Formats: sequence, C-alpha cells, structure tokens
Amino acid sequence: MDATQRYAVSGLLESAGREDFAIHLYSRQLHRDPFATVPLMAQYYVLDEVYPVRPVPVILWDLLGIMEVEIVHRQWFLEAAEALNPGQEPVPRIVFPEDLFHGITPPETEPIPGLGRVVQAMATDIVQEQRADAIYRYFARETSGPVSELFRDVAEQEQAHRRIFEQALAELRRGTVLDMWCPICGKTLKLWPRLHAAADCGFCGSRFTLGIEAEDFILQLRADSRNNRRHRILRP
Repeated sequence: MDATQRYAVSGLLESAGREDFAIHLYSRQLHRDPFATVPLMAQYYVLDEVYPVRPVPVILWDLLGIMEVEIVHRQWFLEAAEALNPGQEPVPRIVFPEDLFHGITPPETEPIPGLGRVVQAMATDIVQEQRADAIYRYFARETSGPVSELFRDVAEQEQAHRRIFEQALAELRRGTVLDMWCPICGKTLKLWPRLHAAADCGFCGSRFTLGIEAEDFILQLRADSRNNRRHRILRP
C-alpha cells in the first residue's frame, strides 16, 4: 500500500470503530446488557467524549432502525478496508484536527416532566450524529475515489439520523403517546404522558398508573391489579 491507501484504511477502521460505539450507545439506551459484568455503565468514553449509557424508561422505536443502519455502515467500512488492505498490514492511527468538532454542542433542551432520561438520551444522540457527520465529511475530503464517495454517503445518512432524533425530541415536547414495556410480561403499553395515567395489560392482567421517580416515568402496579401480590415489577 502507498501512503494514500494506508491513510484511507486508517480512516475506514476508525470509522468502523465509531459505528461500534454508536451501536453500543443506542442498544444500551434501549436495554440493559445481560452479559455485562457491570449491568449499567454510568458513562462511555470515546474521542474525549462522555455519554450516559442507561436504558430509558420509554421505547424509542427509531433507535432500532438506526442501529440496523449503523451495523450496515460498520460492515461497509470493514469491507472497504479489507479490499485495500487484504494482508492486514498495520496502519497508523488517525489524529484529528483539534477544531474538527468546533461548534458542535448539545441542543438546548427544556425539562419534560417524566422524561428526564429520555431528553438526555436524545440530546446525546444528536451530538453523536453531528460528530459522526463531521468525522465522515473530514475523511471524504482527505480521501478520493470510491472511499471518498462512501464517506460522503454515510455522512448524509448520519445527517438523516440527526433529523430523526430532533423530530423525536420535538414530538415528545408536544406530548405524543408513549410506548412502555409492561414490567410484568414485557408487552408494549401505550400511555399519554400524564401523571397517574392508567394502562391495563391484556396479556398478564396487570393494571398500572404512571408515576414519576427521579425525573423519569415509571409504571406503578395498582392495588386492584389481579396479580398485585404475585409479581415484582422489573425496573430498567
């Protein structure tokens, strides 16, 4: 490989690692990791960034689709690196310009009652996508040919992810219906984001009201629930 190809491989591998981070971040916002030694990590560090990694109390369906796309991005980057470097020769690590993330800051967010952790996650994800876009556009400028085109294509998709998260945050502010997992059987329940809103699960017979604990909505088992004495509520 010449120096140009080595740099391209370095950028592709750096980007695959970035996609690993995004997949991990989004999956941990949706679920606890049952195989982790520490079930809940308070923070996750990459490129001098600090992100909270805790499951949110409501279901953010867009995260599922975005994770699938990030998995594809990771595969594209690895395949392109393999094509340029089939012998897996060592390549230097990327040193980014100090001003690469200049101007990227978390969006201004006002608290939403019961959705403290969700607002934090959305702000985190918007910044993550802005930084990914900046990284891939930087690599698109620094490389050429099909590799540069790949970086441009992925950067455009990361911009779409940012818009998805921004729209989701706006919908939460308007008071959209929330999806939450039944803490007894796992069925999806729909609730209006109002304190003491009621929801019944037709699968396990549990009856709930919506409460708030530490700025986050929680489902509280009602006293008249038929299985009130037989189950413990699972907390995310």
